[in-house]
Amino acid sequence: MSLTTNSSRIDTTTDRRAVRADTVITALHTLSRELDAAPSLEPGPAVDELFDRLVRLVLAVPDACVAEIMRDPAIAVIGARLRELCARGETALETAWAARIATAATPRAELEQFPYLDNYRRLSRMEVGVLASAATTRVRSVAFVGAGPLPLSALFIAGELNVPVDLIDRDPLALDAAGAVAHTLGYPDLRLVEADAANADLSRYDIVVLAALVGTGPGEKQRILAHLASAMAPRSILLARSARGLRTVLYPAIDVDAMTAYDVLSVVHPVNDVINSVVLARTSSGQ
Repeated sequence: MSLTTNSSRIDTTTDRRAVRADTVITALHTLSRELDAAPSLEPGPAVDELFDRLVRLVLAVPDACVAEIMRDPAIAVIGARLRELCARGETALETAWAARIATAATPRAELEQFPYLDNYRRLSRMEVGVLASAATTRVRSVAFVGAGPLPLSALFIAGELNVPVDLIDRDPLALDAAGAVAHTLGYPDLRLVEADAANADLSRYDIVVLAALVGTGPGEKQRILAHLASAMAPRSILLARSARGLRTVLYPAIDVDAMTAYDVLSVVHPVNDVINSVVLARTSSGQ
């Protein structure tokens, strides 16, 4: 997803910071209304253009202006609605592309046409690098919680680490789609587990990856993280996707200070157009 139109451009001829903050907030509000008014968030020229504008706007705002924008009370309301819309749009996009890839005559060639494939690859490379820095012993098993219908990150991790990855999702339709994609792309051994993140048993895994859209509100996200700390094996690793700054209107942020049941090892923020940050943590020894 990405964004930019005339309505998103900043007038730099006067007070640049004040005008930019006001213009960005207005543009976000406009995009929220336009997405809300769309008859469907299924991928297509109109919806793709709206999400394209949104992401490009978020990435274009200089860091120096972000704090001012985030202090505006309107952002809390606009951000919550945009995160909900983005979650629905991303699910629709992944579902459509999962069907395309699974039924294509040449699935890998079809995958290469996916417009955000490069973003998925770059995020996954960042995550594999972060995991490699923390895994002191051989990784034997990984759970990807919130795999969704198009589990490209899970497949990338499975290939890079040469390790079994279980795809966990509470939506059976998403799991069916994910399984079809994994099979057609040559990953027949990935196990599908229908479970809710809020009560899943994760004690058999060395690494648990938590997708960004599992727990879209701060309270829900913290409840899930608290459950994972008790459901995971002692001294196992959690890699949770987060966001910071204006990127939090697309994906929810994790409050690292509230992760008291974990030893937080690192927090990595992207310096390119990858959206998600990564929080790496280890569960307690259980003693």
